[in-house]
Amino acid sequence: MDYRISLTKLEILCLVVELGGVGRAAERLHVSQPVVTAHMRLLQDRMGVELLYRDGQQMKLTEAGHEVYHWAREVLGRSRELSRTIDEIADGCAGAVVIAASMSVGSYLLPRVLGRFGERRPGARLTLHVSDSEDAQRAAESGECDFAVVTGGASLAGGALRARRIGRHDLVLVAGATDSRMGDSVTPAELSLLPFVCAPASRPRRQMIDEVLAGVGVSDRQVVLELGHPEALKTVTRMGTGVALLIRAAVEEELHTGSLREVEIEGHRLSVPVLLVHRADKRFTPLQSQLLEALSAALGDGSAAGSHARAAVPA
Repeated sequence: MDYRISLTKLEILCLVVELGGVGRAAERLHVSQPVVTAHMRLLQDRMGVELLYRDGQQMKLTEAGHEVYHWAREVLGRSRELSRTIDEIADGCAGAVVIAASMSVGSYLLPRVLGRFGERRPGARLTLHVSDSEDAQRAAESGECDFAVVTGGASLAGGALRARRIGRHDLVLVAGATDSRMGDSVTPAELSLLPFVCAPASRPRRQMIDEVLAGVGVSDRQVVLELGHPEALKTVTRMGTGVALLIRAAVEEELHTGSLREVEIEGHRLSVPVLLVHRADKRFTPLQSQLLEALSAALGDGSAAGSHARAAVPA
């Protein structure tokens, strides 16, 4: 069998079979009958078997012809499907995006955005991996994901990655609904006296919160319990173990139902940047670019087109 077989010849074979003859296939294709006959002859030569025989006024398939015809239909069907998929990829309606995200971003900020984005693009395959920010950045650097979304500081060092801010998100000081150790607001000085539950000291999330608090003059605080996941922090905060400083998206439901309450820090509104991290040489597909635009719009400040910096980003 000679594998130099064009899709055109397979299409002509299917037309001859389905329309019942060379003449009708030629009419459909707006060509002469000898052109169709020549295509069929060359196809049979390359397949190495007879595909058609004449039975009166009709052309019929041989046993081998039946196998080739069914194979041709499958190949043509898959080819048309591939063509549609390629068109959808070019239009940004289909394709794949793999995202890595730090814990709070991946747990609370991205799922709704990805859900809405995917609803409008049923041909898109979206994958989100949630981990610590260092793992998310390593995934972006190694190519395991297309990009990472993390919270972090704006001080960037040299490296293989590039980062830009695509939003900011509020930090909220929360306490249990029945915790009577503080009122509805506290001063920065009073923060130092409150019991805190927070991420372990070795984690970037803890370091980020420490830097934010240092910015309002709180350089030392009482940490009574260290837990690695925001859900765990919310659980012990509801119990009254201590207060926690978390992104607003993580506690919206609890604030709405009243199981947690917000404690205002007088004179200050705390927030953290949300950063997009990717390889400096990364080329985004249309679908990936559209998702980045959607993330920038949803996460808050429309700065996706802002300045770039090479980075290994703390977050």
